[in-house]
Amino acid sequence: MMKRILLIGLGFIGSLAAADEYWLTNAKLATGPDGIGVIRDIHVKNGRIEALGQGLKVGLPAKVIDLKAALVTPGFIDSATTIGLAEVSGLGVSQDGEVADDDMAAGFRVGLALNDASVLIPVASNDGITRGVVVPEPGDSNFAGISALVRFQRGEGFIVSDALAQHLYLREWDRRHAGGSRASALASVVHALEESARFDQQRRDFNSRKYRAFEMSAADLQALSEVRTGRMKLVAHVDRAADIRHLIAALEDFPEIRLVLAGATEAWKVSKLLAAKDIPVLLNIMNNLPENFDRLGARLDHATLLDADGVQFAFMSGSPYSEFRSLSQAAGVAVAYGLSWTTAIAAITRSPAQIWGLEDLGVIEPGAIADLVIWDGDPLEVTSAPTAVMIDGAWVDLSTRHKALAERYRDLLDLK
Repeated sequence: MMKRILLIGLGFIGSLAAADEYWLTNAKLATGPDGIGVIRDIHVKNGRIEALGQGLKVGLPAKVIDLKAALVTPGFIDSATTIGLAEVSGLGVSQDGEVADDDMAAGFRVGLALNDASVLIPVASNDGITRGVVVPEPGDSNFAGISALVRFQRGEGFIVSDALAQHLYLREWDRRHAGGSRASALASVVHALEESARFDQQRRDFNSRKYRAFEMSAADLQALSEVRTGRMKLVAHVDRAADIRHLIAALEDFPEIRLVLAGATEAWKVSKLLAAKDIPVLLNIMNNLPENFDRLGARLDHATLLDADGVQFAFMSGSPYSEFRSLSQAAGVAVAYGLSWTTAIAAITRSPAQIWGLEDLGVIEPGAIADLVIWDGDPLEVTSAPTAVMIDGAWVDLSTRHKALAERYRDLLDLK
């Protein structure tokens, strides 16, 4: 019943898409400077939250929408997805996220292949996800390339940044890219970073070949230089605790590298080290089966253990196919295994914004970018859904091909 009321009350939002100023009254905040669950008015203007308070004076010609105490969260941020890179997971020709037959793909940018008309974009919006990190996947190289930041709104403006972070894969099955040995894989990583340092020192003579030839292309060397000098984050997809320790030790000679761990199934075993080194972790606790020797320490209370030791973390989905709606569901599972509700919400809003360096995102406060989601219930419950989504102060069309097909064939059972 609550969902029907909200849908009726917000049904006219689509006709307001062109407006740039709104007064959202009686919003129950999931997060904010005044606490959780408080009722506030939100003034949105020119894509940002202009003011937040009680009984704000409404100016004209702003559009006023009474939310009737519906819960409002910041837009969720998915720290690893492939939306825009692939349409059908089982159809190879529809995927653009990896480079094959190349032993070094550090210079590969997925942003150059993103499809801003993907049918999966509104699916993300329907899950309350307003921003996402589209990641490359390993082809035949441990360095997979550079991720892109997107906002889940079709058309121009889909890509926010096509140079967010470099992705390195060092999981159990990724060692095949380095002759089958973890030692060789890590040694090749260090060697590549050292080569990028030599490239920086001899860049003027690179084309003239006055010095010893480089084994990598200029694009790869430049990309790794960005990582080595701290201008771009390095995201290491690694699971085993021993591998995490070895990686951190190997990177000691490159103090400016800003390391982020992704997947990191056994990160809880080295949580004190991660906290001391201020290394954040991107988790997918829904992927919790000990399916190989690297993942024997998989556990559902992973986030709770990291939080207890002060490790910053965020949740990621990894795929829009096998883990549909897994971002908010993972946060809910984490709550069931000891994590506080507020920390779980932060792990899909404020924390990923901080990890990725996204200013004014993931929060509901004056001056923040107006990425807002209005819910018909608890967003961490799988039965809840957004009734309206705002990105950069504009309402998003939540219609999808899936919903259209469902409506088209809804009454087939009556045709007997």
